[in-house]
Amino acid sequence: MRGTVRDEHMHQAMRPPANHFGLSFHHLGLGVPAPQAAFRYLEALGYTVGNAVFDPLQRVNLAMRHHVVMPDVEVIWPGDAPSPLDRLLRKNGSMIYHVCYEAASPEAAVAAMEDAGVEFTQVSPPQPALLFGGREVSFYSLADIGLIELLRAPG
Repeated sequence: MRGTVRDEHMHQAMRPPANHFGLSFHHLGLGVPAPQAAFRYLEALGYTVGNAVFDPLQRVNLAMRHHVVMPDVEVIWPGDAPSPLDRLLRKNGSMIYHVCYEAASPEAAVAAMEDAGVEFTQVSPPQPALLFGGREVSFYSLADIGLIELLRAPG
């Protein structure tokens, strides 16, 4: 039996679009001056508690929150020493300030963005992230887009 035009359209809609950078969405980064209100809000939305650490390389506290159908959220708040987050919070207050993508090869993803003409500046070179079991993270500021974090995929 032949499918209808609608059936074919539905089938095409279910296929993921081409991803030229080899990136998979991982989480949103929510910067806050203190975490309690964010934790209460996310809990009320049905989020569950994930890993939490103080990261001395980034000089911030980090706590993951997970949800069955909504995006994971990394709650980030200042530690005792100055960090890049301090300036963002002073200027903008609490806000989602980065999108994290996972990549099997962050180097290949960066090269693909360069090849595609994406304008960006590396904000932070690759470094191990305690929250993610020592996997490397790096940050990039994309012109007219914002801050992204690249997390090396496991394996």
